Amino acid sequence: MQQTQRGRKIKKSQSSKKIRSQTEDPKKKSLNKKALCLKYYFVGPGNNGKLISNYLSQQSGWKLLDAESGKSSNDFYLKWVQTNSEIQFQQFKEGQQIINHLPNHMILTSKQLIIQTMKEYERQNKQLQFNSTHFFPETYRIDLTQEFLSNEEDQFLKTDNSAVWIIKPTYFNCGRGIKLCSNAKKLKQEFQKLKQISNSIKSQKGFLPNGIFTPNLRKCIVQKYIQNPLLLDGRKFDIRCYVLIATSRPLFVLFQHGYLRLSVDKYNVEDMDDEKNRYKHLTNAAVQKKHPSFIQSKESTIWSMQQLEQYLKEKINVTQEQIDKIYLQMKRIFAHIIRCAADKFEKRLGTFELMGCDIMIDTNLKVYLIEMNTNPALFLDTTTQAQVIPPVVQQTLDLVIQLNDEKNKPIEKCLQNAAKLKLGNWEIIHDESNNFNLVAQ
Repeated sequence: MQQTQRGRKIKKSQSSKKIRSQTEDPKKKSLNKKALCLKYYFVGPGNNGKLISNYLSQQSGWKLLDAESGKSSNDFYLKWVQTNSEIQFQQFKEGQQIINHLPNHMILTSKQLIIQTMKEYERQNKQLQFNSTHFFPETYRIDLTQEFLSNEEDQFLKTDNSAVWIIKPTYFNCGRGIKLCSNAKKLKQEFQKLKQISNSIKSQKGFLPNGIFTPNLRKCIVQKYIQNPLLLDGRKFDIRCYVLIATSRPLFVLFQHGYLRLSVDKYNVEDMDDEKNRYKHLTNAAVQKKHPSFIQSKESTIWSMQQLEQYLKEKINVTQEQIDKIYLQMKRIFAHIIRCAADKFEKRLGTFELMGCDIMIDTNLKVYLIEMNTNPALFLDTTTQAQVIPPVVQQTLDLVIQLNDEKNKPIEKCLQNAAKLKLGNWEIIHDESNNFNLVAQ
């Protein structure tokens, strides 16, 4: 009898659940299911973060975390911020979250560490047919806080006194703190004097009045200045291009063209040491923006790659074959740098890095790498930037999100079918899963 009653109770309970599920509002049920599937994202302030937010807001099932909770919360699926200090890597859920920085991207984006990364690899692989001497200006790392003379500093003191040098602080960007020096002898003498009083250099004291070295140059690089730059309408320029580490595990790296940055003033080598003439020599947009005539001239300071090609063909008689060789040189440079760094990256599933890289070309059409930067500028200040930058961001996120989608894992399997990847204008230069590196082929 008890069993029958129990049986009735069970049946009654099951039937009541069934009735409740049938009577439950289907819209409410659907909303609950969607809430569980929402992907939360956070975009930090600055550097035109609106560009990233606008893209992600159009993705079905994605929701923006508010500014306050987003900073400290770890309940995000994707996070895009300017610096590593805004990321809690110790709480990062590998394979479940996406963040836009590698923990140690500095091995490429620091002016000193990129030199170390390349030199260490090249010392261990002396048989390389292509190395940094083919594209990186002669460069020495300087540390005025140390009394002893390093091998590099000693080599610098033995260089030709006729050379012009550009001095760049290790930890600054946007052209801040950069100096030009055409008097190599004076530069070396001041350097030697400061090395002898290194303890004073560790503080603000000890620097020479009106000297070349300033407090923000305690640690810096001294780089041979490229004195025969290719000019466009008499103006110096560099090329901002992009390198994307779309996934670090496995390491998958791509290249994309960007745009040109030109100086407002025409180039000449007179009074190079005068700070007033830095606009002729430093093509960085942050420097050029301070030029008195920038507002009237800004559209002419940013060119598209198509404008470059047209100018080279029409004004300098450069052929399409020569242009293609320039582009190949650029891709080979970054493929080499990535193979130098491949074993040094701290690889975590879900981390990616978009880098803005600066290239110069000389009158012999030789290509030089100037630097690689994390957190490249995403501002749309000119018509050309408004045409170039949004697709770079969109195609970056298209690919990164595709590679980290659960249905596409393991990523190695996804990379086997390149035809299905959302590459856009990205060109593969390194693919660890397929044992491919452009410069090693």
